[in-house]
Amino acid sequence: MKIVPYASKYKNAFIEMNREWISRMFVIEQEDLVVLNNIEQMLEDGGQIFFAIDDNDEVLACCMIAPLANGEWEIEKFCAKGMYTGTGAGSACLKACMDYAKEKQIEKIVIVTNKKCEHAIHLYKKFGFVEVPVDKEKFPFERGDIAFEQIFRY
Repeated sequence: MKIVPYASKYKNAFIEMNREWISRMFVIEQEDLVVLNNIEQMLEDGGQIFFAIDDNDEVLACCMIAPLANGEWEIEKFCAKGMYTGTGAGSACLKACMDYAKEKQIEKIVIVTNKKCEHAIHLYKKFGFVEVPVDKEKFPFERGDIAFEQIFRY
């Protein structure tokens, strides 16, 4: 397995994997479509998507980090093929996003998720994220009922 940054050949895998997991557990919301239909804009704004790729160039997991209008950055559209697989692919993608944030000297990363996503929540805590109140104005997702942040000091 290797971790690679966004390449257009992985775009459809990113969209399909995210649509699949969201649909399996929740309902795709307008905000999801805004992100999934504007990947290139997110990248132009400085964001990045990392993919865990197997030896056959198949996507195992993906994770996006993107800037928010208020100067914070968000981890979003984080998923693994087949959901939780135990391969370490999700952890590797999350670590790549965090390393990207450190390289860019981003001071704060936020994550909004749902309490049903127990494996992801465990992973966020393992990587040092701390729970904070959900700001529904900033994150209008219906499913967003738990939030985390990590602040970096440089």
